[in-house]
Amino acid sequence: MVEKRINLTMLVMSTIGGVVGFIIGEVIIGAYRYKLSHSVLMGVYFGVLALCIGGMCLIAEMINPRLNGFSWKNNYLKTSFKFLIPCTLIMLFIAGMLFQFLYETGIGKVKKISDVVFVMDTSGSMSKTDPNNERFSAALDLLDSMNEENRVSFYRFDDTAEQIFPMTKVTDKTKKDIEEKLKQHENAKGNTNMREALLKAYDEIKSSENSGRNAMVILLSDGGDTYDLAQKFDETMKPFKSNGIPIYTIGMLSENNFYILKKISRESNGNYYSVKEVKDLKGVFNKIYMDLQQRLLVDKRDGVYESSSFYMILRILFIAVIGCLIAAGVSLTFDNKNLLKGFLVGGFIGGVVAGAIIEIGFLYFPWLGFLHRAFADIIMALIFTLIPIKVDVKNYSKGSYINKNKELELYNGKNFNNFS
Repeated sequence: MVEKRINLTMLVMSTIGGVVGFIIGEVIIGAYRYKLSHSVLMGVYFGVLALCIGGMCLIAEMINPRLNGFSWKNNYLKTSFKFLIPCTLIMLFIAGMLFQFLYETGIGKVKKISDVVFVMDTSGSMSKTDPNNERFSAALDLLDSMNEENRVSFYRFDDTAEQIFPMTKVTDKTKKDIEEKLKQHENAKGNTNMREALLKAYDEIKSSENSGRNAMVILLSDGGDTYDLAQKFDETMKPFKSNGIPIYTIGMLSENNFYILKKISRESNGNYYSVKEVKDLKGVFNKIYMDLQQRLLVDKRDGVYESSSFYMILRILFIAVIGCLIAAGVSLTFDNKNLLKGFLVGGFIGGVVAGAIIEIGFLYFPWLGFLHRAFADIIMALIFTLIPIKVDVKNYSKGSYINKNKELELYNGKNFNNFS
C-alpha cells in the first residue's frame, strides 16, 4: 500500500539546520566579505547552508525513518552520510560560485559610478568629534584607490556650504592640490546647514556631467541638520531620486542622533555607515568605494544597480535554482527517487519565496539585511520538507522489515537443510 507522508521530525530538524546555516553564514560574510572574492564567498555561504540542512535531515530520518524506512536506517545510513558532503557542501559551493559570478558580471548598458562628490561637515561640533581632522586624511586615503577614470569634487559645510575643489580627474597632482585646499578648513565653526550642502553637491554633478558617467555623494557629519532640511526634505531629495544619484552617509560617534543621515541614504538608494571612533574612518571610506557596484546574491545592490529589474529577476531565479539544488542534494543523500520528485518541487517554491524575500526586503528595508537572509535561509530549509512523499507503507514499516529478515533466515535455513 502506498501513502503520502511528511516527516515532522525532518521538518523541525531541517529548520534548525537552516538557522544554524544562517548563523555560520553571517559569521563568514562578516569576516571574509572584503577578503574573499564574492564568488568564493557565496559558494561557501550556500555550501555551508546546504550541509547544515542536509545533515539535520539525515539525523531526522535516523531518529524517525518515516520516509525511507528502517531498511535504509539499518543498511544505508552510513552510505548516506558519506554522500552528504559531496551532495550538499561541494555541489552548492560550485553552484553558489557560478551564480554569483553570473550575477556580478556586467550585463546590459548599466553604467558604473565614476564621479564622487565629498561633502564634509566643518561645523563647530567637529572640533570635539574630530579634533585632528582625520576625516580629511581618510578621504585623501580613498583617492589612492582611484585612478584617472574617476573624478572627484570636495565641498564643506557649516552655516553655509562652500566648494573646496571642483570636479576633476584623479591624478597625483589633484591629490596634492586637494590636500592643500583641505588644510585651509581645519578650524571647525558654526552650525550645520546640510540642505545647502546637498543642493550644491547636486548642482556640481549636473554642471559637470558627461555622457556615460554616473555620480554619487559621500556625506559625512557628526549629527543632524540645524537648519531647514527636515521641513524641505522631499524637495531636497527629489532631484537625487529622479536622477538616480545615491548618497552614502557617514555618522561619526555612536551617541549622536543620525536619523536624518539614515533617511537621506535610504531615500537616495545609498547606504548609511556608522563610525564609533574617528580612526575607523579610513576603513569606512574604502568600504563605501568597494560597495559601490556590489551585487551580492544575499545582500543589497548598491548604486546604479539598486532598482534594476533585470537584476531583480536574475537574483530570484538564481536563488530559486539554489533552493532546488539544496532539496535535490538532500534527496540524493538518501538515494530515493520519490524524495527527489517531491523535494524538487518544494525546493523550487522555497527558492522563489526566499529570493522574493531578499529582493523585496532589501529594496524597502535595507537596514534589516540580516533578517532578510535569516527568513530566506529558513524558508529554503522548511518548505521542501512540507511536500508529501509517496511511501510504500508495507515495505517501509519496522514490522515488515523484521518479518522479511526472519523469512529470509528461515528460507536460507531450509535451503541449507535440503542441501545437507
